[in-house]
Amino acid sequence: MTDHHSQPQPTSVVQSPHAGRLSTTAFVIYVAVFFLVWSLRATVFIHIDESIESAVWKNVYSNSIKFIVWVAPVFILLGVLRLRPLMYLKLTTPVNKRGLIVGAIVTVAWFCLVVLAESIISHRSPGSMLTARFSDWPSILLGVFFSPIWEEIQFRGFFLNRLNESIGFWKANLIASLLFMLAHWPYWVSKFGFSGQVIKDSINVFLLGSLFGWLMKKTNSLWPAIGAHIANNFLSGLIHA
Repeated sequence: MTDHHSQPQPTSVVQSPHAGRLSTTAFVIYVAVFFLVWSLRATVFIHIDESIESAVWKNVYSNSIKFIVWVAPVFILLGVLRLRPLMYLKLTTPVNKRGLIVGAIVTVAWFCLVVLAESIISHRSPGSMLTARFSDWPSILLGVFFSPIWEEIQFRGFFLNRLNESIGFWKANLIASLLFMLAHWPYWVSKFGFSGQVIKDSINVFLLGSLFGWLMKKTNSLWPAIGAHIANNFLSGLIHA
């Protein structure tokens, strides 16, 4: 007899019958190679970005390199393993609508706290911070739109989901958030050393990474995390003008 009161089971990701699983050793090697390549790009080769005078072309170049280093290898690797990249990365999984509502409330609350804290520190009203560059909103949004997509595919879509297979979500989320924070260090530390601002930004990035990971778990989709990441970068562009 069917139990009409039973809870629906979560949708599983259907993979190819010949799909493999990336071993822990291979995953560690992948992460190490990624950090080596990205560290070189963010330090030794960053002068290429700095030599581009046009802000538009600098943004195009930067996002193209990030896509090549962060995203393309993930899709290639998952394709080789026959793991259906879009499903594995939770780009085509059905969104948990109740989780989306809860996630949206928590994310908006976090952004409100950020604006309030910045208002207190900078002695500016929230309204003035958010509207001071109103005419620049389109350009700011365009400038921060693509990078969060690439970053979420790498860190939440791939790193977090792979770690979750071995050690469970909460530990995986902390490690993925730590890796996300460390990915920012090569450029920050090479430019500013271990300054107070770098330490502050590192804590902020770690907390944001944890929030984005929780959003993905709560909604069963990577898109809410991507949306929150874009919104965060856009908000940062406004309040740190």
